[in-house]
Amino acid sequence: MDLFADIEKKEVEKMLKCSRAVTRELCPQEAVFSEGETPSNIFILEHGEVALEKSFASGKRNLLYTVEPGDVFGEAFLFSGQSHYWYDAIAMKKSRVIMIPWKFFYGFCENACGHHQMITRNLLEILAGRNFSMTKKLHLLSSTSLKEKLAIYFLDNMDAAGRVKLGMNREDLADFLGVARPSLSRELMNMQKDGLISVDREAVKIVDMDRLEGLY
Repeated sequence: MDLFADIEKKEVEKMLKCSRAVTRELCPQEAVFSEGETPSNIFILEHGEVALEKSFASGKRNLLYTVEPGDVFGEAFLFSGQSHYWYDAIAMKKSRVIMIPWKFFYGFCENACGHHQMITRNLLEILAGRNFSMTKKLHLLSSTSLKEKLAIYFLDNMDAAGRVKLGMNREDLADFLGVARPSLSRELMNMQKDGLISVDREAVKIVDMDRLEGLY
């Protein structure tokens, strides 16, 4: 877990006890927290999958990002001064989260944990990394066309072999990009027909790197 990087297991257990952290089990589609509720904890996903999403009155959903095991979430509200959650956190499968009260991060615990400064440093690194990820998504969403958005997404997430593992289904990817699923499927087929990419159920293979980079 990134929040406990470079901290020994016994120290982690000590800090969780000092912080009065609690563990919560979640069923699929159960909310960890909902828009409008008052923030009071930072969350760590022990196992499962959680989606952070913004829902609108029209029924449209914007997938902000997906939380993977070991990730921290809800941290944006710790120092932002926001009195209510702006989005929902929904368990996508059976999951377990650790809830750490905010007050633990504002000062040293009563037992003066030796690694309290380290966990604060780790939290700042997580916040910086999350800010960078959101900046990249803003760049992606500001693109003028769906083809350009897909080109940026594929080039940003490819491995050394030019392969992009799809960690989400088509519906979630469409929500992440802010487009309709039929439009996404149609554009993927067009890009494959044009020889830019090759698509299978689990991944996208970049076929023509130069032409794909030339789209933006």
